[in-house]
Amino acid sequence: MGKLYLTLGDKGGIGKSFVAALMTQYILDNKTDIRPVPIDLDCKNRTLSRYEGLGVELIDVRTDGDIDRSKFDLLVNRIASAQEDEIVIADVGGNVYVPMTDYMKVNPIYELVMEMGVDITMHIPIVGGGDMFPTLATLDELMHETPAEVKACIWINQKNGKVEYQGTQFEESDRYNEYRKRIRTVCYIPLWRSDMQANVAEMLEEAMTFKAAQEAPIFDIVSKQRLIMAKRYLYTAIERAEVI
Repeated sequence: MGKLYLTLGDKGGIGKSFVAALMTQYILDNKTDIRPVPIDLDCKNRTLSRYEGLGVELIDVRTDGDIDRSKFDLLVNRIASAQEDEIVIADVGGNVYVPMTDYMKVNPIYELVMEMGVDITMHIPIVGGGDMFPTLATLDELMHETPAEVKACIWINQKNGKVEYQGTQFEESDRYNEYRKRIRTVCYIPLWRSDMQANVAEMLEEAMTFKAAQEAPIFDIVSKQRLIMAKRYLYTAIERAEVI
């Protein structure tokens, strides 16, 4: 059975492409029995496909504010042809999110893909700060408008601050309890200290993998060591949460 990971979110800058790139790197670095198939679905705001060395395929499913059916068929066929040892990691950019999710709802694409024997997991970032409630609203929308068989991995991205409301963390919230049967796991991206946050942000701005960052002259020895520490932490978080 092939697997499909969809990184989803209506807002830009919440970590969707970072999550897709991170999972791809983790598999390439740690799993000899799994092959990632990363796909960028947004040609207008290319993010994931900017990462060199990950073998990202670009399938631009959007045209004139709607979905290009022929391109979407290419995506479905690629998912259907995935081998048992492959995980298709499709990055649904904010520019594509609304038309694509509407299209998949009107045309029962989730059901079609599951009938093909493909296991689907939605990877949904929740961020702190001012974008917390919009990202939680996206989670609500996805939980209510997708089949119950589709599971979710929640990424708590604390780059803008802790993800909590009145001292209550996500896993202690009523929302988590409501959706817990569909939540496969929760993985935390930490609130880095300022120097490490700056290095991670610069790496993401340049769309570099951790490996590329170690070879890049823009980072000095100390910065590279911080990025090694960041990678180690994130890989451990993936393992503990059993994301892959």
